[in-house]
Amino acid sequence: MTDFLYMNYKHILDKMNLKKIDPITKFVFVIFVILVSYVVFMFILKIFFKPANYLENNMMRMMQGMSGNSYFNTLALVSMIFAAGVGVIVSYLLRPKLKLKDNIREMAFKIVRKSLSDDEKRMLDEIGKTGKITQDSLRFRLEWNKAKVSTILTNLDKMNLIQRERQGKTYKVWLSKK
Repeated sequence: MTDFLYMNYKHILDKMNLKKIDPITKFVFVIFVILVSYVVFMFILKIFFKPANYLENNMMRMMQGMSGNSYFNTLALVSMIFAAGVGVIVSYLLRPKLKLKDNIREMAFKIVRKSLSDDEKRMLDEIGKTGKITQDSLRFRLEWNKAKVSTILTNLDKMNLIQRERQGKTYKVWLSKK
């Protein structure tokens, strides 16, 4: 049951694109959800949990007014705890998904790319545009000779930036995922 509710809330949050908003707006949204939850829980708890001697006479009301009402303080505390729990759940659902491996891979690729020649960068860009491309098609797109394309692809393959697979008399080339 909890998985079903979690998936529905997750689906609603995905539809509302709340994961793509800035952190300050997320914070304000979580605070708003906590406040609304507090009021709702307070209302629900007041309905279902009444004290045993629910202010039977005027004297009792007056005394509780002077000393503070532990019944309402308890309701407020329990409501606060439930609302804080709802806030934790909502903030967990709104957290950004960090793909650390992908970020490290992209950063490493940017660093390695700075050390490449202009021709190597141009070739990587062309391979990146197409996804998978044959070595012959790459040669015609870049208007380079066979030897230059082959040499640059060999260098990129040694650096594990591309992968090649034999396909007839040519190679199929794509960017490496390593």
